[in-house]
Amino acid sequence: VGYTVVRPGGLTAGEPVGAQLLELNQGDTKSGRLSRADVASLCVNCLDSPDTWDTTFECYEALTAKPIESVGLSNILKSKDPTVFKSGKERQGDSWNALFEGLERDGGHSV
Repeated sequence: VGYTVVRPGGLTAGEPVGAQLLELNQGDTKSGRLSRADVASLCVNCLDSPDTWDTTFECYEALTAKPIESVGLSNILKSKDPTVFKSGKERQGDSWNALFEGLERDGGHSV
């Protein structure tokens, strides 16, 4: 039995922006904000993607991305100026499948 752990950033009641404006990251180094509707869409689309099996990832709107140390203040201020910090594990795409492509499986699990 496989699993997917979705770790959303700060939740908003805003309108969904869709896959093309979201960012995924692995390693708990970045976060941001995203709408509850985007989290729901992301979770539903994970069900059809083998790229998400046995993975854990953070998700947020790319324009709200900040290093984990400063994301709290950024969320309070509702900042939309993306960070220049890159973890090297960011994922962006113009569709759900493209967004999920390249996610690394959690250690100890194989297909």
